[in-house]
Amino acid sequence: MRILHTADWHLGARLVERDRLAEHAVFIDWLIETLRFEKIDALLVSGDVFDAANPPQDAVALYFDFLKRLADLKTVKAVITGGNHDSSSHLNAPRELLKRFDVHVFGHAGENNIVDLGGAVVAAVPFLRERDLRQATAGETITAVHEQVRTAIRAHYAAQLAACRDLAQGRPVIAMGHLTVLGATTSDSERDIHIGNLGAVGADLFEGFDYTALGHLHRPQKVASIETIRYSGSPIALSFSEAADAKSVVIIDTQAGQTAEVGRPQNLDPKNSSLRPSNLCGVKILPVPITRALVRVKAVRATLATDLANVPTGAWTEVTVKLDAPEPDLDRQVREVAAGRFEVLKVLADLPYTATTPWQPTGPTLHDLQPRDVFRELLQEKQLPREEFSAVFDELLALREVKTTA
Repeated sequence: MRILHTADWHLGARLVERDRLAEHAVFIDWLIETLRFEKIDALLVSGDVFDAANPPQDAVALYFDFLKRLADLKTVKAVITGGNHDSSSHLNAPRELLKRFDVHVFGHAGENNIVDLGGAVVAAVPFLRERDLRQATAGETITAVHEQVRTAIRAHYAAQLAACRDLAQGRPVIAMGHLTVLGATTSDSERDIHIGNLGAVGADLFEGFDYTALGHLHRPQKVASIETIRYSGSPIALSFSEAADAKSVVIIDTQAGQTAEVGRPQNLDPKNSSLRPSNLCGVKILPVPITRALVRVKAVRATLATDLANVPTGAWTEVTVKLDAPEPDLDRQVREVAAGRFEVLKVLADLPYTATTPWQPTGPTLHDLQPRDVFRELLQEKQLPREEFSAVFDELLALREVKTTA
């Protein structure tokens, strides 16, 4: 069986108020053609189909157009799971209809999220919200909450693995997940709903699965040097921190009883059962064509024109200019040099520490901080008990999450 793994489309996303729909439409066109050309049997989309729980209607229209084109192929089954940006109810709304076209949607976790694709069995695990894993009680410490969440995530995957193995009878077993795995590289565009990285787990969680199709982190990467535990990454760069990333999808070839070394983890205990013969006979990284270049440029004020001369035409840019002293009209100067050849979305000043002025803060702005970071600073300022108040605040955040994602 030939399977394509992708994730983190974030349909409806914007970058500095610029719409990304045209780029997403080009990706969808490319994906449909790739499914046909590569003779893909199954498509896995591991969460964050949309950028928000209530996406704009043009993003919803693009998604349903994709599903219609997918059904028209008549050769590709699909499994789509919800991410932390998705509304589970919104994603699940057409699921019974989509089943008739071999498209299986799981907006939230359930007792049986197992899909038999014929050539492989999939544990379709969406983003696991805290309410899916535990009941909050008064007086809990944050350490206890972390431990309970991670234990519950492990228990959930262990149950899914057991159910998959019973059904598979020797066929390949694949896990899907939308979460942070320790040791993976993040970017600026991820917004983690788990407070303080509450749901981060180790790669050993996926021992026993032949392949793990991950979403949530936007940089394509394997985890813990294991070829068969991978983030596909987002198909387009969602922030300037991803400007240099080579975007891609993953193609997996399976064959029951295959003994190829590709699925063999490289850094786990050799006594571990995950070192059994693999059911995978190939993992292929397929680059996604770049529709619009995002470029980060570092420049010096004295040589600004020269430093920006090689920016590709039509690119969206973030320009950081090294200055000796503040220049209030720096933004205008940079845009004049660009002269419409490329679009400047951000202009940042790189000043010596001594030249920093009140309008250019040295620390993170409120926008850069997570709610719990702000609350922690308040507790420190007021000299209040951190552990007790933090636990109550975590409960309030969890309740707010329930209301905003239901």
